[in-house]
Amino acid sequence: MNCPVDRLSPLPRPHRCGHPQGCTRLGQKGETLVGLLVGMGLGLVVLAAASQMLAQQLQGHRWALQDIHLHHDLRAALDTLAQELRQAQGSGQAWRLRSAKQCEDAFCGGAGALVIQDQRIDFGRDRNQNGLLDNNECTGFRLRDQELQVRTACVPEVWTDLTDAGSLKMIGLTWQLHCELRGPWLARWVTVQLSAEWPRDPSRQLRLSQTVALRNDVTASPWPTACGAAP
Repeated sequence: MNCPVDRLSPLPRPHRCGHPQGCTRLGQKGETLVGLLVGMGLGLVVLAAASQMLAQQLQGHRWALQDIHLHHDLRAALDTLAQELRQAQGSGQAWRLRSAKQCEDAFCGGAGALVIQDQRIDFGRDRNQNGLLDNNECTGFRLRDQELQVRTACVPEVWTDLTDAGSLKMIGLTWQLHCELRGPWLARWVTVQLSAEWPRDPSRQLRLSQTVALRNDVTASPWPTACGAAP
């Protein structure tokens, strides 16, 4: 009679690391809290530097747009001034009343004459070519309350703003008249210089100048006061 043989189950094989639960927990690696904080700090530094660079680029772009706007407005004001000044003392009847010996039209003297005083210039312009100085033909330019103004009437004087101090603050207007004797006639040209600044940043300034040749000569006798001492 055969006796039953007690079969024993095979013993579990030991893990390579010698631990019955395996090597997973003992061999696991990861970032420590200190390493995580250092990484976050470096990321914040890079983000701050990028933000500062972006802010500088946006500021530079905004300044460039402001400079373009400032230059455009100042150039437009100077062009308007030059266009009017170029026709100073022009008369539709000059061929009949203005000779080499004398000038008898209304634009040679009086309210129609060219007069420069400080930052202001006055002159007449025969807009309707009738040879008469009408009340709306007294023209001039001046600075008042940091704005460039144009004169549009003789009596009473009427001045209209040509620029707006809210977008273009005018800070300087200078005139320099040059006179040249050409036989019995007097040729003249005026150098105009306009200065302005950005309303919200006084350090942002711009200066433009232009020399305007007057198309209408006048007689040299009598010598115009605006030309200074006679040669």
